[in-house]
Amino acid sequence: MKTTIPKANAAAPNRGPIAAALLVLAPVGPGLLDQAVESTTLRPTDVVVTISNDTHYDGTYRARGISRICGRLDLMLPHRANSFVVEFPDDEPDLDVRALSFDADTLLPGSTIASFYLSVGIRTPEGGTPPAFVVRAREPRFAEPGTVTRARAASRDSLTIDGIATSGTRVRVRVTVVCQPKP
Repeated sequence: MKTTIPKANAAAPNRGPIAAALLVLAPVGPGLLDQAVESTTLRPTDVVVTISNDTHYDGTYRARGISRICGRLDLMLPHRANSFVVEFPDDEPDLDVRALSFDADTLLPGSTIASFYLSVGIRTPEGGTPPAFVVRAREPRFAEPGTVTRARAASRDSLTIDGIATSGTRVRVRVTVVCQPKP
């Protein structure tokens, strides 16, 4: 199929820059302008991490930024139709919570589950970056139990995650994530 762009006609009225832009986009394909913006990517996100029972890093760490993903990520797999994923931050250096990865195959609003993966990296007030605290609650062989609760209200997704990370000791990790609607 050959796409042609009409040439300017001296007799045609001047329709302005918006009409010209639409004329250029029209050959790209029908429905292009009708596509919705993906609401799970690049969301403003607030994160609070509390570490306890660790000899060096006990404390509360807070960060506000943009998450790469906060929401459903089904990967075109049927068992992930109700999944929930958080990848934080997108590209922001020097946050107190320097990295957070969360994944649950199924996590509906209003539910609490005990099968998920969490990895959270912090930055100490002195600027140190210890190894990540990891909770593999979906893998019983690691004995890292936990629960996560999801709430949804006014286009905000909130997670409350509690788990035990075993990096030599049994460290309690509590994470609260609030993904705000896109502006």
